[in-house]
Amino acid sequence: MLDTYRIKTRIEEIRKRIDVLEQNFKNIPESRFLKDYRLNAEAEHHLQVAIQACIDIASHIVAVFGLERAAEETYEVFESLAQENIIPKKFLPIMRAMTGYRNIVVHDYLSVKRRITYENIQKRLPDLSKFAQYIEEFLEKQKPRA
Repeated sequence: MLDTYRIKTRIEEIRKRIDVLEQNFKNIPESRFLKDYRLNAEAEHHLQVAIQACIDIASHIVAVFGLERAAEETYEVFESLAQENIIPKKFLPIMRAMTGYRNIVVHDYLSVKRRITYENIQKRLPDLSKFAQYIEEFLEKQKPRA
């Protein structure tokens, strides 16, 4: 059964993290951001949590609906959503890149490039918002019609 509470709390978390990133990091000059270890570590964490929330939502939907999914790569849950038209197919490269960034932060943390973190804050926050919007539209379609 689809756990809408679980999904909505993760959407709220995505939006909360986006707000923090926009308010506290987006207007920092790149040169300062790249030099400041503390700023970078905090920003990485907020991005990681927002992206993980997207992965959790997608994984839940895939599991509940028994959608076909190859279990080799984390980003493949988004391919399943695209196959079911929950998210557009053109959105897949974006979610694949975001998942790749999250994987580096989590598993290869010594290799995280500060410039990539900065670029994600500057350019990719609207993509996370868009994912949340697609999921809200999907949830709306799941409501029984009276």
